[in-house]
Amino acid sequence: MFSTLPERLWRSFAVRLSVWYTASFTLSAGVLFALLYLLLAAALERQDREVIQTRLKACAAVYEEGGLVALQDFVQRTRDADKPRPFFVRITSLSGTVLLMDVPEDWVQFDPGALRPGGDLSHLIWLRIPQDAERELTVASLRLPDNSVLEVGRSTNNREAVLQPFRRNFLAVMTPVLLLGVLGGALFSHRATQPVREVVATARAILDTGDFSARVAGTAERTDLEQLAQQFNRVLDKNQSLIQGMRQALDNVAHDLRTPLTRLRGTAELAVQATSDPVASEALADCVEESDQVLTMLTALMDITEAESGVMQLQRTLTPIDGLLASVIDLYQLVAEEKRISIGTDFVTPCEAPVDAVRIRQVFANLLDNALKYTPEGGSVRLSCGTAGTRVTVQVADTGIGISAAEQTLIWGRMYRGDRSRSQRGLGLGLSLVKAIVEAHHGEVSVESEPGRGAVFRVMLPSA
Repeated sequence: MFSTLPERLWRSFAVRLSVWYTASFTLSAGVLFALLYLLLAAALERQDREVIQTRLKACAAVYEEGGLVALQDFVQRTRDADKPRPFFVRITSLSGTVLLMDVPEDWVQFDPGALRPGGDLSHLIWLRIPQDAERELTVASLRLPDNSVLEVGRSTNNREAVLQPFRRNFLAVMTPVLLLGVLGGALFSHRATQPVREVVATARAILDTGDFSARVAGTAERTDLEQLAQQFNRVLDKNQSLIQGMRQALDNVAHDLRTPLTRLRGTAELAVQATSDPVASEALADCVEESDQVLTMLTALMDITEAESGVMQLQRTLTPIDGLLASVIDLYQLVAEEKRISIGTDFVTPCEAPVDAVRIRQVFANLLDNALKYTPEGGSVRLSCGTAGTRVTVQVADTGIGISAAEQTLIWGRMYRGDRSRSQRGLGLGLSLVKAIVEAHHGEVSVESEPGRGAVFRVMLPSA
């Protein structure tokens, strides 16, 4: 199933790192703004209250020392000095009678009767009354020793009028800050994950080409990811040396075994022609046949090893797949006729793929050979070929004995032969070789089968 673009992007480590970096940067900026906002609001309120509280204490001290007359004289004397923001001063008796009230001129629209200080006035009580969009009235109330209530207030700046531009400016500033965070996060993650991308690119190049000499470009930096790239290169060096040793061992085995086996086969074949003893002739003929089988097994094992290790040399050319299937059918037509098995075809042209024709013909030959081998007399085999998108799909379907679900994952292993297939001649390497060659072409091979209902082998190869 193909994933959507957002899913593929989110699976990218660089994208996720960039997102987290941007989120952290934005969250930090937001927390900083909130802190500054709270500090500014607290500073404005504290500044206003300190001024009013100072005047309240002064009025209380004057009243306690000289009474109403002294307080009234103090208010009149300080009125001119307090411009342009004079203070509101009022003293109310225990019964609620106003003993003294001085209302600033800019408070003409204010009703002093609206002030009803409540609660425990043994300590300072604050009251804020909005006056207009820019100003508000801040009043402090305190009960004096004679149970009268002293109220001192002043017109102050509306904190909302001061804080609103601050919030608006924050939003205006956060837009470029967020953009800077995205760009910075992208740049940071791109540079930080460069070694990871180089490791992935090198691994992909090795898988695509089979060239184990590819390495991650080194730098002078010693970051954790750079060390990861260096250790990856060391692993590649070790793997390359092991593969080279394996190839040399296989070459030596091939040379050491093929030569004596070939001599043994040749000697046995000459002896068969020279001897007149039927018993000896039959034994020598068995030696020739077994030698051929061992040579075939050795060749197949070497081909599988080369394909699985990625060192198989493939001569790829754009090849008509239906033509390869037709040539394989011609090769096995006589075998099919002897077992009275019909071979049908369903080729949808054009059906071309860049493959090594010799190796892919070997794949189709193994699949058709298996289909004919395990299909009883009077059965049928059908080969189909078609192109869908970027894939060429080849199917070999038979009406044979079928494969159980438990065995369908085991048949691709080397030397594996199912219980019902042991009556047939074979080495148990055919399907292993098929899988190895197809995957060396970056393709896929699968099987669908039920016991007694035949099998369908499906080979999918890249069409480009």
